[in-house]
Amino acid sequence: MNDKSINQTARDCRRDLVTGSWLPDDVAVGAYWNGAMWNGFPVPVFTSEDGDALCAVMPKLVYVAGRRAFLFDENDHVEWFHAAVHVVEGKEQPLYAIGNGWCWQFAGSGTDAIELSGSYLVLQVRPQVGAWIENLAQQNGQALEHYADFLLGSFCEDRRDGRPRFDLSCFEATVSRAKLATPITQGQAVRVRGGAWLGVVDAVLALAAAEDGGAQSRLSRERFAETVLDSLARELGGVK
Repeated sequence: MNDKSINQTARDCRRDLVTGSWLPDDVAVGAYWNGAMWNGFPVPVFTSEDGDALCAVMPKLVYVAGRRAFLFDENDHVEWFHAAVHVVEGKEQPLYAIGNGWCWQFAGSGTDAIELSGSYLVLQVRPQVGAWIENLAQQNGQALEHYADFLLGSFCEDRRDGRPRFDLSCFEATVSRAKLATPITQGQAVRVRGGAWLGVVDAVLALAAAEDGGAQSRLSRERFAETVLDSLARELGGVK
């Protein structure tokens, strides 16, 4: 990752799927590519949403709002990735060359890779919870990610039923449980597309941060959603 003699071109970027050996098995992420190469490997560029999807599966990669850039920090190896203007469908767009000089590869449309995009959240749930969701999804003829999204949307709708629009007190117990929840490191990955329910979650998290004095909350969208699914599996499915 040291020699970055990259052949930049001015061609219009095309949308593609890329992957790398450092990503979880069978995971790919959407990106743009304008023909630039490094040592025989493509040099993809990412939207901020694509970068967020990468952060979800790369713990050492984070977005630093203060510098408007993505930071990769691992074992004292630090790389910053700032946005640069590229051409997408004839229009200029800021994109991030995350992993500029890494050995990216095209995933290819014929592979079994799971595509990540910024519209997805990647959750970690207990295997028992994942099995419960998968069983319900199969019974209803749906994909796992779609049924998990349905469960989260239904949870938010049910809690808010009959309440004033800005009354979010019905989520206080879930917030408390999420704050105390132990991160799952050896669980099952479940990706969910962020539907309308995600706006409710963001409002709940913003309220929780305000109640904590405005300090940046350690409670994430993912932790909140993981807690919801775990609670549903316990309450509705009898999962221990």
